[in-house]
Amino acid sequence: MHQKNESVELRPDWRLFLVPFIIGVLLIPALGAGVWVIYHFRKKWRRMRYRITNSDIRIEESGEETLIPLYRITLAEVQSSWLQKTFGLGTIVLQHEDGREWLQGLSDPGPIAVLIEKAAFSERERMKIREEVKETQPPHPSGTLDKKNELVGLWQQGLISEADYLQELKKFE
Repeated sequence: MHQKNESVELRPDWRLFLVPFIIGVLLIPALGAGVWVIYHFRKKWRRMRYRITNSDIRIEESGEETLIPLYRITLAEVQSSWLQKTFGLGTIVLQHEDGREWLQGLSDPGPIAVLIEKAAFSERERMKIREEVKETQPPHPSGTLDKKNELVGLWQQGLISEADYLQELKKFE
């Protein structure tokens, strides 16, 4: 049962950087400082990316990448300032075993947070099932005893030498 690895890529909404953009426009007359502010925040916005797959979440910001396996996420909650709420934006805070990560500036983050929590729960359940299956599997692959009996028969009939028999027998240990 192999699961197809699907992914969704999210980016922060441009409105997350609306305030820095307005400040940048206002600072343009001040020796071009505004141009630098606009360039800096646009570059930051373009480098922010969140990729959600069946098994993990990758957060890429400013050239750094953080990988969070879904099964380690314990909570996905939405936080929004009053300005973000005005624009329909929010930040999803992912709590996991090693700390917290933030998915900033997402449009309508509530349903996304719910889906992340459901996916994390499903991944933990899937891992429990995998562990249970591993515990119930026999120590030797099926058919091993038949192959060993055939080897003994070949040796007893003199069709293979004792050295070959012992060499092949070691493969079953």
